[in-house]
Amino acid sequence: MREATVLDGSTGPQSPPDGAHDRAARLVDRLDPIEDFNYPHFRMRHMVAELLRAGLAPGSEAPDFELPSTDGSRVRLKDLRGQPVVLHFISYTCPVTRGGVSTMRELRGLYGEEVRFVEVLVRQAHPGERHGAYRSQGDKLEDARAFVREEHITWPVLTDDLEGTVQRAYGGLAAAVYLIDGRGTVAFCATWGQAPALRQAIDELLARGGTGAPAGKGTDRMPHLAAAIVAGQGGPLRGGRQALIDLELGFPGGNLLMAVGRMARPLLAPLALRTTPVPVRTRVMLLVGLGGAGAAVCLTSRRRRRRSRPSPDVRRRVTPRVGRL
Repeated sequence: MREATVLDGSTGPQSPPDGAHDRAARLVDRLDPIEDFNYPHFRMRHMVAELLRAGLAPGSEAPDFELPSTDGSRVRLKDLRGQPVVLHFISYTCPVTRGGVSTMRELRGLYGEEVRFVEVLVRQAHPGERHGAYRSQGDKLEDARAFVREEHITWPVLTDDLEGTVQRAYGGLAAAVYLIDGRGTVAFCATWGQAPALRQAIDELLARGGTGAPAGKGTDRMPHLAAAIVAGQGGPLRGGRQALIDLELGFPGGNLLMAVGRMARPLLAPLALRTTPVPVRTRVMLLVGLGGAGAAVCLTSRRRRRRSRPSPDVRRRVTPRVGRL
């Protein structure tokens, strides 16, 4: 089986070098070295490296590639020229991937054949005993097919090679979504797969005939984790118990957040799983509600601590006894 081919020779972000960029790149290389690309355990350093990666800037030429698909065919990016392409990097065990499935499906239904949707399965985000770090292309293809089957995906899902050739050509980001215009130029990049910002960018790009950069915000580097918290727990669960342990070590409190989000999904889904921004009034009401809930929890906890303390009379009766011992 032939693996990934980047056809224009690109191996990283196409941005002019400068001192700050070089320092960030060297730090990323130390945190997430290429020799440990298919890491067996997720650690905090991997998350820090992800936060430091910038991806490709709007206006960059999207590196051409050819990758195998889950249906047995091979897809070349250049063959999709002529209409916008949403290129989404995913991982079978990633909570951001799992949380974004419903919004990606909604966008696909909204735009139909006006926009081509393509997803690329990259390395295992949270490997564990059930689905571990990739050691063969066959294992990677098996996970990609499981993803298509379990999530009812109707658009092409491709698999990068074990070295992450295409992922690294696009800046090394693990959960990024790129909007590429009809001429093969990057119009928008969201480093954490933000659906409302992506929809805005698509609308702008289509309004001007499907070409031109930037579109929408151009770049959105904010870690939007609401969808992952509400609907992403199934990602690390695919990895197994060890994946959950490693996630807690790398992102303390992450498992608790996702457990609470999963239980509160009926309430939070309309706010977190959406392709349009949350209205300002709703945001304010949500913040006030969360603040009130937090204050109520603090007051309740304080009252319980006060009730658990012994009264002054009890302390006076106990203290002399302790002194005589």
